[in-house]
Amino acid sequence: MVLHVGTPKSGTTYLQRVLWDNQGALKAQGFRCAGHRPNDMFLAAVELRESHGFWGYDPEDLAGRWSAVCRDAQDHDGVTIMSHEVLGGATVSQVNRAYADLDGLDVHLVLTARDLARQVTSEWQERVKNGSARTFAKFERRLVRQLERGNFENGFWRNQDPVGVLSRWARDLPPDHVHVVVAPQSSADPSLLWRRFAEALDLDADGIDPVAPRRAANSSLGVAQIQVLRRVNQALAGRIKHPEYARVVKSQFAERVLAAQSSSRPQCPPELVERLRVLAEERNETIRSRGYVVHGDLAELVPRPPEGPYRSPDEVGRGAERAAYADAIAALLVQRASQGRVIRADAPRPADEGRLHRLGRLVDDLRRRRS
Repeated sequence: MVLHVGTPKSGTTYLQRVLWDNQGALKAQGFRCAGHRPNDMFLAAVELRESHGFWGYDPEDLAGRWSAVCRDAQDHDGVTIMSHEVLGGATVSQVNRAYADLDGLDVHLVLTARDLARQVTSEWQERVKNGSARTFAKFERRLVRQLERGNFENGFWRNQDPVGVLSRWARDLPPDHVHVVVAPQSSADPSLLWRRFAEALDLDADGIDPVAPRRAANSSLGVAQIQVLRRVNQALAGRIKHPEYARVVKSQFAERVLAAQSSSRPQCPPELVERLRVLAEERNETIRSRGYVVHGDLAELVPRPPEGPYRSPDEVGRGAERAAYADAIAALLVQRASQGRVIRADAPRPADEGRLHRLGRLVDDLRRRRS
């Protein structure tokens, strides 16, 4: 079986959607995804990681989810693919439990990794998309303090340090059962990541279409759109909890409305890029010395200096931010109109009137915070 444990923001959502959109082709090669639908693996990972509180689930509703997907893998004659990036940050005790339920299976561990400079800005953005209102500056300060102290067991590093994740998950696996898939640079052919991943799985990539998953894969935002979302999170003040937040704010507002806009992408500060470059070269040497199977070129994990003058992701011009607000509200209104739910001024409907009132209060909150 194949156990793919992250890292987050290394193309995992894209890969998972390619797998689920090609179940027939996978079956023809003797492969299957764990669970009956994509969300099964997420819920199993949340239960294993004991992170139900953050994601808004009752632990009793998740009880047995991890064991269930493991039993499916045990019962399957072919190769089961268990993939979710939430697994990457598992503690040693959680990893022990994971392998206890996989006992008897020939496990191949897969880690997808991307250069740390891109991971820094991507993880900050992902946290904002999951409800955080923290500025990039605050996120960076904590990350740098941990880096200076050699603390790679918490925060960003727990999920993104490839050697740390591999040290917990590789355990007693032989080196030829541990695969590091290098996410290519952003200018590369998007299907290159898929081909490298398929190689790690010993899967014929040519029989599977990696180009057009049914849904966009976790769309990225520009700096103006991230700023809008941060301020929306401030105004919401926790009034929408997960999993409703993920459905309404992240999926509908951030990844559909805001992602349709464009502005410059956040960049990692040059000074931090240099620190990450040194760390990446050290991590690459450790991966080589351990004899893990590498798919791609480890040199692609070494961050490159940002092109052009650097500007903090927190420094968004007022004009760009206002335009993003206006475009977002316009898109929401167009969406309402296309659904046939426009409120006539002379005949308001109580339910819709309440929704508009709540939207108005949110806009007022945002205006007060801007002033």
